[in-house]
Amino acid sequence: MTDTQTTEVETALETLRERWRRLQESPEAPRSTMDIIEYGLGKQQRAELYVNRLLCYLLDPEASHGMDAAFLAAFLDGLPTDTRFDEDTYDLSDVRVNEQVTVESSDLPDDSHGYADLVIDVPNEWVLLVELKFSAAETGTEFYSDASHIGGNRVSEYESGRYYVYLHQRDEPEASSNSFVNWTWQSFVAGVLDPILAEFTLRYPQRTATQLHDLKTDIRSITNMDEQHAIDQQKVALYLEHVDAIEDVSQAFDDAWESYSHDWGAQLALALDARDDVNHQSGESFSEVTVDRADATDERWIFRSNGGDWQHLFKYGWYRHEDHQAKLTDRAKGDDLRIGFYHRMERHRAAAVRDHELKLNFRNMGSNPSEFIDIYTDKFDARRETIEEHLAETNGVLTGNKLTLIEATYDIPVDSHDGFFDAYTAALETAFLDLVVDHPELSRTLEAAFEEGLEDYQ
Repeated sequence: MTDTQTTEVETALETLRERWRRLQESPEAPRSTMDIIEYGLGKQQRAELYVNRLLCYLLDPEASHGMDAAFLAAFLDGLPTDTRFDEDTYDLSDVRVNEQVTVESSDLPDDSHGYADLVIDVPNEWVLLVELKFSAAETGTEFYSDASHIGGNRVSEYESGRYYVYLHQRDEPEASSNSFVNWTWQSFVAGVLDPILAEFTLRYPQRTATQLHDLKTDIRSITNMDEQHAIDQQKVALYLEHVDAIEDVSQAFDDAWESYSHDWGAQLALALDARDDVNHQSGESFSEVTVDRADATDERWIFRSNGGDWQHLFKYGWYRHEDHQAKLTDRAKGDDLRIGFYHRMERHRAAAVRDHELKLNFRNMGSNPSEFIDIYTDKFDARRETIEEHLAETNGVLTGNKLTLIEATYDIPVDSHDGFFDAYTAALETAFLDLVVDHPELSRTLEAAFEEGLEDYQ
């Protein structure tokens, strides 16, 4: 790109930023007549019941809408990140979807009970309880999160995960229970309904497509989202006016991001090589470093920067072939057993780019055989107190999940580096030093659980 072209793009983007700022500062639009009537005549409860039943029908893979599990999968994949929903969404054949499910607490003297709006579960595996609210005051979330039974099933029997979501209108009170993750109707429409409508409705029966459109329209009306329509239209016009500049800079960043997804391992290894206690080696399809320990038990760590979403950092020996003996630097062609740290360059891209946050987690890999997942979880839980002690001096925290067991967040120091990707590498270096180099007992405890699990796995 020439200097003239760069100047033209910068000018266009500056105009875009200024006009976008003005739109953001636009005064609040008057309430719609329908909105006033619904609230004034006390029809809100009926509106909630209508949306509840329609949503339950569309989510149910067994219903006659013709979507099978597509809408359910989109709903589960679109859950807020804080939900930490770690379950398999590739096979949803065993999932049940029910509305107005009885919730009971046998721990209370009067055996109190209530009715959850939506319950999505797989018996004995996981359960997702969803409370739907539009404008009514928040009630019941603390009771639901402390309940002993959901739909006649003991909550403790859901061994893989128990998740609670409070789906509410923006600017309304959030859930009073810390167990519930807040999710706005606005985010649901943008993250779940809009993509389904844009990409898949032509494949579905006409009546189902109409119902999806109706659901969006009704949610927008009930939640007073229509006031954004005029501003949204102006934003669309603004986008079209500056589409060349936007696409130009977006494509440049996308290309750089894709390139970095194949290169971060080498960059991290070189950054660590500047330290006296870390040495860098090169692999054919990976990067690696050796961490020199004072007790001479040097550790070989593998960085697999092979593009895509999942990016892995693991100790040599944490990838095993199905015979449990052969140590791997990559996944086996057949079954393998794996644990390791990872960062996700697609799912966590927004957090990295907008919030300048790197998420580095430790995982009992979901591709492991289910029997081994259970075995390693048990070995990990047996060392939970020790692991918590090791994590106390790091950024890592236990998640309580069965697969992603440890979660850690680090700042990406953009202001102190020449470029974003240099800053990303710096954040990875900080994370690796924190969880591996400076606190060796953590990885050794995780490995001890792995080795013991391998012995028990048949």
